[in-house]
Amino acid sequence: MAFLPIFAATALAEDGSISGIVTSANNAAVPDAVVTLWAIVDGTPVFATVPNNPQYTSNFSSTLPGAYAFTGVPPGQYNVTAEWRGYWHYTAVNLTGGTATANIVIPAYINVTALSTPVPTPAFYYTYVPVEVSSPLPQATTRSPGFEIPVFMASILILALARKRP
Repeated sequence: MAFLPIFAATALAEDGSISGIVTSANNAAVPDAVVTLWAIVDGTPVFATVPNNPQYTSNFSSTLPGAYAFTGVPPGQYNVTAEWRGYWHYTAVNLTGGTATANIVIPAYINVTALSTPVPTPAFYYTYVPVEVSSPLPQATTRSPGFEIPVFMASILILALARKRP
């Protein structure tokens, strides 16, 4: 029975985590804000020595933009600050173990989406390339009427002479 109070005290002193989302007044996620965890010691904020402190909130390449998480945080009083372009806001957290959620609102954040410049559809252009020909092109010819008869008669005469030979 003497070990039970020691075990209970050890269980209460277990490290926890503080996580949340940094948003605007319109509930838009604030990407790439700097989030810092401050331990409150005798009423004065002191930089908390926990992993990944300070850190950036997740950006739009993540499934949950604006999110942050501190792990390995001992129980106690904390301030979580978020800074975005010179605007500072914070929230107070009393961590008694486990996970505490500390969402922060930066009212001045305006989600500006860059306008994409339309890209024109490529056009296909045909270029005239001159070609040099080494000989003149054949010219179209027309036959004069009656030309076929003298040719026909000459071919008959040649055949007749070829038959008369012994």
